[in-house]
Amino acid sequence: MTSPQTTILLLGAGELGTAFLPHLSALPSTHITIGIRSPPKYTHLHSSNISLAAIDLSSPSPGLSQIFSAYNILISATGFGADPSSVLKLGEEALLAGKIRKEQGKGELWFFPWQWGVDYDVIGDGEGLMPLFGAQRDVRNLLRRKAEQSNVKWTVVSTGIFMSFLFEQFWGIVDRSKEAEGKVVVRCLRDWDHKVTVTDVNDIGRVLARIISGDVEAGDRVLYIAGDTISYGQLADIVKGVSGKQVEQEAWSVEHLKKELDLAPEDGINKYRLVFARDGVWWEMDRTVNKALSMDMMDVETFARSLFSR
Repeated sequence: MTSPQTTILLLGAGELGTAFLPHLSALPSTHITIGIRSPPKYTHLHSSNISLAAIDLSSPSPGLSQIFSAYNILISATGFGADPSSVLKLGEEALLAGKIRKEQGKGELWFFPWQWGVDYDVIGDGEGLMPLFGAQRDVRNLLRRKAEQSNVKWTVVSTGIFMSFLFEQFWGIVDRSKEAEGKVVVRCLRDWDHKVTVTDVNDIGRVLARIISGDVEAGDRVLYIAGDTISYGQLADIVKGVSGKQVEQEAWSVEHLKKELDLAPEDGINKYRLVFARDGVWWEMDRTVNKALSMDMMDVETFARSLFSR
């Protein structure tokens, strides 16, 4: 007797969504539908168990909830650029979809909201700097209040920032603009003992597949994963060890970051840097699902070694 097929609706096909696909599509008896605005742009992702559907997340209710209710699992990978109101709307639509499934005699809807980042319970809206982060916290609270009565199981997967983001030039933490001169600048947020949790997007997909497979208790809770948790001092040591360059260290204290924001109050990167100089952006490896599952993950040194060898 064949097991029933699990249907997954994956919202988004950006860096994270596409990293999920090989791991989700390898799950047995699973079909994935990628919900995006313009399917013709993503025909290269189509396969025997991956299909495409045109979904506009700005559509009025109850259209979205009706669509969502057709699936067993709903995963949001819509990206960091979302409007704060849209993430809360998506949570409300998921709850309504769960109710529709209950009326139809179907099982729970398992919802993975866009929470692939820091600990929004701790960081909140960053003292008003990050309305999107505040909305993420509100989604958590909404699910805690209403999910059970709405026939929805939810799982938040906190990942820290993406591994690649830590080394992006625009982020300014590992500055390779002087590399031709034999120099790399490494900067810290707050101080050199302050830490950051990072995870490679491919590893996020690997852990997500293990969660969906039932390898860890995941219902109605926040789970933590991490490829690495390091201090900025450790990051500087790693870059020194793998780059073969002279490494200059520059501290961006909270006071410095506040002054930078005062000079350019609408600069989103300045806001992010100040928020990431606070608490809620890191957790110990021993708390992570991947540690409990004994999974090998990409660490910062391995990623940096690969980056500087290109």
